[in-house]
Amino acid sequence: MDDPRILKRPNFFSGKLLTAEDLNQEQEYVLDKFKRHNRTLHGFGIISGLKVSARGGRVNVEPGIALDCEGNELVIGSTQSIVAPDTEGNCVRFVNLRFVVSRANGMFKTEAKESIESFELALDEENCNRGHRHLRARWLACGQAHPLTIAKLKLHCGAWRVERGYRPPSVK
Repeated sequence: MDDPRILKRPNFFSGKLLTAEDLNQEQEYVLDKFKRHNRTLHGFGIISGLKVSARGGRVNVEPGIALDCEGNELVIGSTQSIVAPDTEGNCVRFVNLRFVVSRANGMFKTEAKESIESFELALDEENCNRGHRHLRARWLACGQAHPLTIAKLKLHCGAWRVERGYRPPSVK
């Protein structure tokens, strides 16, 4: 959509030819309205769960749910584990959670049969929450698509540990 403040939806009536474009526009309308609701009413951050721990060269994230700045729901249904990085270079890493939509092909390679919403977990050198405003005990969403930083790791005596002083954004 050109202007994110204006939402358009198709108008259905008896006798109208229903096309794939009409159905896609209806889906886009509902999704945009849902994401706008999440962004403006709830902000962004962890809703529940998503506790991070580091042990034995692995970083584990427990099940939970969060909202990213675009208003997407990030749902982790089971404990996820990723390999901790080598100890060379930067001694600080951030656990970032990104919303991902993939398309599963249908009968023809050019058409997507379904959209699958999931997540991507990564250890990066960037805190993606940096620069976001915090107002009256609530994090304000910027509306842009970017990862949500849920934890900070520090290298201590050759092992990665979760930094207790880091407070990830949370939805109140």
